[in-house]
Amino acid sequence: MTSRNLPVSTDDLFTSHATWQSWLDVEGALATAQAELGIIPHAARDEIVKHTDLAQFDLTALKDDIAASMSPIMSTVRALAAKCAGDAGGYVHWGATTQNIIIAGKTLQLHKSHRLLLARLANVLGKMADMADQSADWLTVARTNRRQALPITFGYKMAGWIDEFQRCADRLTSCESRSFVLIFGGAAGAMHTYGENGQKLAETMAGHLGLTASNVHSRATNDGFAEYVAMLGLFAVACERMGTELYTLMSNEYDEVSEIQAANVVGSSTMPHKFNPKYVVSLLTAASRLRNLVGPTMEACRPSHEGDAAFNFRLYELIDEAGMLSYRVATQLETLFDHLQIKQDRMLENLMRDPAPLVSEKIMMQLANSIGRQTAHDLVHHAIVASMEKGVTFADALYEHQEVQGSFASRDALDQALDPKHYTGRSAEIARETAASARHHAAHLRQHIAR
Repeated sequence: MTSRNLPVSTDDLFTSHATWQSWLDVEGALATAQAELGIIPHAARDEIVKHTDLAQFDLTALKDDIAASMSPIMSTVRALAAKCAGDAGGYVHWGATTQNIIIAGKTLQLHKSHRLLLARLANVLGKMADMADQSADWLTVARTNRRQALPITFGYKMAGWIDEFQRCADRLTSCESRSFVLIFGGAAGAMHTYGENGQKLAETMAGHLGLTASNVHSRATNDGFAEYVAMLGLFAVACERMGTELYTLMSNEYDEVSEIQAANVVGSSTMPHKFNPKYVVSLLTAASRLRNLVGPTMEACRPSHEGDAAFNFRLYELIDEAGMLSYRVATQLETLFDHLQIKQDRMLENLMRDPAPLVSEKIMMQLANSIGRQTAHDLVHHAIVASMEKGVTFADALYEHQEVQGSFASRDALDQALDPKHYTGRSAEIARETAASARHHAAHLRQHIAR
């Protein structure tokens, strides 16, 4: 799906009306599966399924009845049964229990949101691939412990982010068979009302709903949801790691990336000169909220015995929030890349302020061939200290040593070796290889969604 085909948000998937519709979808799948297995008459199935569209219901009356009964599924079942002709209404909700319907409905809602999330991630990977290719040869500096380290390219930096987002996508797809599971075993999960037909019924229902049937239908088992939210938490962390660095690089002191903003966007109400980041800030805020859902979800997955409404209600809210927030984060991530500008000249300017020491490792390794690594390390380190103390260039301080003169054919050869353009490792190759991998991942995600 392209960005134009995707919704702005998935909030509509988790409204009360969407939740009621999910219950009706489950009731329809239940009746369909039961008819196929000979548990209820086909005519009853047809009549029930015919009335599982929420648009046919008086929503105000349903809402009022739910408030009065304090049993939303019983109110929905009564309303559905009342619409069915003949004795078909008597087969609605046959052998099921409230939690079966609610948790199956929540699973359906989250599954729909999940597929849209994967579509957004496919778009993001494609845009990151383009940016990695574009900047594969653009010089910048790697920073470790917040200090300049070695010359790299911005494309290589992009590759590191891409690789992490690919793993996020892999985790989210690999947990589907454990997270989008139909648990439908009746009041205590042991198939009391379904008997020998129980597992076959669950498998048939799951097939109609696009889910996987559980092997054991314990209502107290929620680890599949916990795993999924944990995977979303890792996605949030990836967004925060990348977003925090981009936010830092947008500061005046670095000014290596910026956001493309419309002319009428205001940075500050009192400082007209301010051009504040907007998109990355929104991303970081939403990603932080998503990451913080992991702990509460783990807490909500500890119900007592064979079922516990006190924990269920917490879990329902967390599922809704995780579904909405994760898609919002992915949408904001894509929006950020639509507005991200890489400043090639500024990165080079920052790199070239004092470029020679950035290739000290290269000089050390060349000297190591003749004098050993440790001796070479000490020589290069002392040369850097001497250059700062004496106010001379790093090259001058190096060339005072006979060992350096013996390892380089001339002073020009040393100067050439100190050019950071010639010491970026496999930065460009890694950037291009990872860009190709990202496009492959994006195509695979789209194929996965289309199944």
